[in-house]
Amino acid sequence: LTMRFNIPTLQPIQLQSVFQLFLTLAASLLTLRLGAGIAAWKVANNLEKPNYTVLKRLPISPPSRGNIEIRKYEPYLIAETTVNESSMRKAGGVGFGKCAGYIFGKNAPRTKGSAEVAGEKMAMTSPVRSSGTASSGKTKISFVIGSKYSLQSVPKPIDKSVQVKKVKEHYLAATSFSGPPPSDEKIKKEREAIVQTLEKEGIRVKDKEETIVYGYHDPVITPNFLRKNEVAVQVDGLTVQ
Repeated sequence: LTMRFNIPTLQPIQLQSVFQLFLTLAASLLTLRLGAGIAAWKVANNLEKPNYTVLKRLPISPPSRGNIEIRKYEPYLIAETTVNESSMRKAGGVGFGKCAGYIFGKNAPRTKGSAEVAGEKMAMTSPVRSSGTASSGKTKISFVIGSKYSLQSVPKPIDKSVQVKKVKEHYLAATSFSGPPPSDEKIKKEREAIVQTLEKEGIRVKDKEETIVYGYHDPVITPNFLRKNEVAVQVDGLTVQ
């Protein structure tokens, strides 16, 4: 007994219609994705950031491209946690979650008699800060705290691994570039180029090992070509001419 099946086949005109439908759906999804990304980018650009003054710009040593900004930062507060991971990219997820938890309500007022008051949802700021040295095996992740707070008024973290600190006035040499959160290799190369440039200019790096990375946009919604990253080192302000 032989069984036969009639398998329908699509005519060329039908295949063309299916292909056009697929392209239309893909274009619509891409448009929605890009629209959401641009919206997120605009929101991040309007977040409060630490105040600083650009003292000078220097062309960075190859193979990196662009300029180095020498900045003088005013004091500001941060919420910081330490992650037992030397890779800044790997440490970012854990550290971000802890600091975000504090900002979004895992905190308590500093005033007496207010223990029952619900945690305060604080305004988001920018950038997300990462800092550390390869030899320590640890990375510090921190969020900037809005300027309306002082050490006396800022809410206390409930999570004991999060600490509120004041960052004193300081000088940074920073380079900016777009793309996804930078790999450890990218961070290393950018730092080396910064240090080489500073040596030529006679500007002293304060810590021979510390590297600072700033991320100004989310790593998921904002398209990589719009994301702003920075790698920086602290410098001695007395050596900045």
